[in-house]
Amino acid sequence: MSERRLPEPQIRDEFRRELRARLMREAAVTLVPKRRDTAWTAWLRPAFAAGLAALVLTVGAGTAAANSLPGDAAFPLKRAFEEVRIALTFDDVERVRVLADLADERLGELERVANRNDKAPTASDEYAQAVARFRAAVDALQQAAPEDKSELAQDVADAAREKHEFILEKLKDQLPEKAKDAVDRATEEEQRDTPQNLKDKEKKDKGESQDRSGDSNGTAGNTNPTASPRGNERTSAPRTSPPTRRP
Repeated sequence: MSERRLPEPQIRDEFRRELRARLMREAAVTLVPKRRDTAWTAWLRPAFAAGLAALVLTVGAGTAAANSLPGDAAFPLKRAFEEVRIALTFDDVERVRVLADLADERLGELERVANRNDKAPTASDEYAQAVARFRAAVDALQQAAPEDKSELAQDVADAAREKHEFILEKLKDQLPEKAKDAVDRATEEEQRDTPQNLKDKEKKDKGESQDRSGDSNGTAGNTNPTASPRGNERTSAPRTSPPTRRP
């Protein structure tokens, strides 16, 4: 006989209730006063119990936030955790990667609610904001960082654009009209040239211009008259007719 499994939300609620009850029992035992307690330990025990209670609430809230979608009550807490992650990322290129991951996360949420008129517009706005922030970080890094970091950031931007275009191509017929404007803004943002792309284009145009200039100079500087048939005619000796014989 197969074991009956509870739905996931009920499992999380049951886990939180059991964990909270166990921690409260441990806290009650810990807080039993003893004769030789000092003022320091008397203060520490309530603080420890309060910390355990806060940990329980944080674990429960974090689980709910991780599974939340734009528009849900727990979604702002999810965003707060993401801001902490960004703040603790000190490397410039790694921060760009984190912002790219968050843009992927927003697109994944939009994919989950693509057919819902009540959530898709909010999810598309969140996605557009994430893309704009990600691309702004790429631009800032490319304008201020060395060439190697600029190229790494460009690689991240190119990979994100290709991934997002592939997913959006599948979603375009599912999204409601209210959600398409924000998606279009995000697509335009990702398709515009970054500073690195502009530099590459300038280098390419400059190289092509120099090549054309070199070809033109080479043709104009060729003044050797023997290079053309007419020149050969001018330099050749005049022809002489054979002498005539008298009878």
